Amino acid sequence: MSETEVAQNATYQSAERVLTLLKSFDDSRTELGVADIARALSVHKSTASRLAAALERTGFLTRVDKRYRLGVEIIRLGTLALRSFDLVATMQPAMEKLSQRTGETVNLAVPDGKDVLNVAEVPSTYILSCSGGWIGRRTRPHAVANGKVLLAYGALSPPTVLERYTPQTITSPGKLASELARVRRDGYATAIAELEEGLIAVAAPVFDPSGACIAALSITGPEYRMPPETLDSLGRLCASA
Repeated sequence: MSETEVAQNATYQSAERVLTLLKSFDDSRTELGVADIARALSVHKSTASRLAAALERTGFLTRVDKRYRLGVEIIRLGTLALRSFDLVATMQPAMEKLSQRTGETVNLAVPDGKDVLNVAEVPSTYILSCSGGWIGRRTRPHAVANGKVLLAYGALSPPTVLERYTPQTITSPGKLASELARVRRDGYATAIAELEEGLIAVAAPVFDPSGACIAALSITGPEYRMPPETLDSLGRLCASA
């Protein structure tokens, strides 16, 4: 291998490590220490420390005591990405109208690998709300209404492992298949305390001009404001929007 090829491989490896490190942050890991970074990248602590320091200097990470959080540069790039995401801009008026009509939180989600990624939100108009702050959050599709929509209409492949989050979470492949058939029949999905106790959601597919499902629109709220007898009308509102 030539010196040029060695240098190129080293550059590719460094870039891959940077991306792996940034993607290691999620809802359950908002701060990482050097040891956490080293484990995530399978590198020595000294290498992890140098990489984190470089990302801190460029604004991608910020240090609090001896741990790192995502920095302001991530916020800037994320905001820029959302502004350029035509789907969000197109759906925003419908989302706002739906939230005003129901009073509940309205979310827009898209497939992201094997997960569901929430990309836009109109928060509930109620002071007391058990939902909100979903933008950027990933969830497993079998436990959420928008995920069931993406599964039912072929935007996501069925997961091989069905994790249990509450006693109501679907963990049987056969039961999930039946649920997805119901979604296709009714045109909307429901999730009744399947991700969190007391959290209810309905969702409907968003289609592109070719008829492919590219996203899911959902209404989310607490069980006492969204009892079972209201879900059919809310699901149809979602589908209409």
